[in-house]
Amino acid sequence: MAWRPAYCRGASKFVTAIACRGAYGHDCRVSDRDRAGDGGRTGDPGSGREHAAPRGPRAATPGHIPARAEVEIPTARLVLHGVDPAQAEQLARGISPLPCVAGYPHADSDTAARMQRHALEVDNWVPGYGLYLMVRRADGLVVGDIGFHTPPDQRGAAEVSYGVADSVRRRGYASEALVALTAWAHAHGASTVLAEVDPTNNASRGVLAKAGFLPVRSDGPKLRLRHQG
Repeated sequence: MAWRPAYCRGASKFVTAIACRGAYGHDCRVSDRDRAGDGGRTGDPGSGREHAAPRGPRAATPGHIPARAEVEIPTARLVLHGVDPAQAEQLARGISPLPCVAGYPHADSDTAARMQRHALEVDNWVPGYGLYLMVRRADGLVVGDIGFHTPPDQRGAAEVSYGVADSVRRRGYASEALVALTAWAHAHGASTVLAEVDPTNNASRGVLAKAGFLPVRSDGPKLRLRHQG
């Protein structure tokens, strides 16, 4: 799939979404209102797989940060596109590195990108266990993101979170991406995939339940769920 560099400005739920200028003409950044609003990421209120086998990670040379995250995971309607270091820097500044729908990046995209940047800085990044862009196959636009906080720990557990743009909610993209990424993780070293969600976030709880996540004991205010490989 060829990616065309362009940016678009998305509107949050507080602002009327504006149409693309041409095919990919709009500037995609997070406004102050987007940051203040609810981006729908796992853990915050409100938020099919294809038969082709996903590509696994390529081993990085010790002490060397690879220029690109060489993992792409296909689903029926999406390609989960691994975010490389340069793209993470763009997202951390609130700019989508690829063409996107209105409302992306969402309010938590920059936080997720900073987590990947930090993992790179402390040499705790494994290809595949970072952030992915959810790229819609039909038009090549980014509709959301999903990824792991860190590589699997000594128990083989990795925590996942996700979010989609307001303009494309309730279309099953988050569920589709979560099912595919969870399967990839179980095939690449993670025996357990964890997630946290606010008890009032019924939409995200539904996404997790549909993907087969089950509740486990939690000492904090958020619900904790897991998927066993």
